[in-house]
Amino acid sequence: MKPAFSIIFFTVASGAGLGLLSLAALFDVLAAGRLPPQALWRGALLGLVLVAAGLASSTLHLANPKNAWLSLARVRTSWLSREAALAVLLFPLAGLYVALSARGSAGFARVLLALVTAAISWGVLVCTAMIYASLKPIRQWHTAWTPVNYVLLGHWSGALLLAAIAAAYGSPPRSLAMIAGAIGWLALAAKLGYWHATSRGTPTTLAHAIGVDQGVRGAGASAAARARLLDVGHSRGTFLTREFGFALAQRHANVLRGVALVLGFGLPLAFLAWGNGRWEVTLSIAACCIIGLLVERWLFFAEARHTVRLFHGDART
Repeated sequence: MKPAFSIIFFTVASGAGLGLLSLAALFDVLAAGRLPPQALWRGALLGLVLVAAGLASSTLHLANPKNAWLSLARVRTSWLSREAALAVLLFPLAGLYVALSARGSAGFARVLLALVTAAISWGVLVCTAMIYASLKPIRQWHTAWTPVNYVLLGHWSGALLLAAIAAAYGSPPRSLAMIAGAIGWLALAAKLGYWHATSRGTPTTLAHAIGVDQGVRGAGASAAARARLLDVGHSRGTFLTREFGFALAQRHANVLRGVALVLGFGLPLAFLAWGNGRWEVTLSIAACCIIGLLVERWLFFAEARHTVRLFHGDART
């Protein structure tokens, strides 16, 4: 697939924002007093800003951004519509939660709004992941690893951002670093599992795509005829070849995977083990992680091979 920066930024920024928003709300409910109140509501506010920026970026990928509101039209059947509907619901409820937190209001309403905010954030994150995981023509996306990675990576980057904000208001509790580290190790394991599964998966061939894996045997034929492409149907590039024909050399993919692992996981996990509590350093590490995740997400799109490539000359996808 041709990587589009607007979608790469959307998935990384909104993922970090949703992870940060849900973690801030959960810390407010389950670990009240462990983090400064200013850190919690400012973290939730930053999460909302990142989600808004990501969603705004996603509209740039549309041929006509003015029609973005039509994404709400198929809630019963479309993960994209479900994502949009939950996002519309998230902003007023999360905004009210942030307002109550900033005012220092306590009580049942704040706790309820915090839990609802966390739940809807998870819902939006899962719907975003399922937009890609539900696409059967793309073998690299149509796997359970996709939503697992989206959820864990969003919470991993969100946890680092929350740690940076908490560090600005004093020394963050060790429990936050431990939780962030645990999420980071799980996210790393899920990413490696995804790469292993997609590289070892069974490639899709033209015969499989048209449903004749065993070939076609005509009347009186002694052997089955195998499917093969006779003509691609065009003499120059088309929209399909431009959007779905992106090719990435394996050696380049390996280098970029290394960059994503070092920036997105290695340096942040080493920092958490080191335990420096200065907010400037923590914020730099969070930014380093997000840069690594941008590389990881670029690879997620660049390495995806749509079945339509089989009808334009590729032997397998």
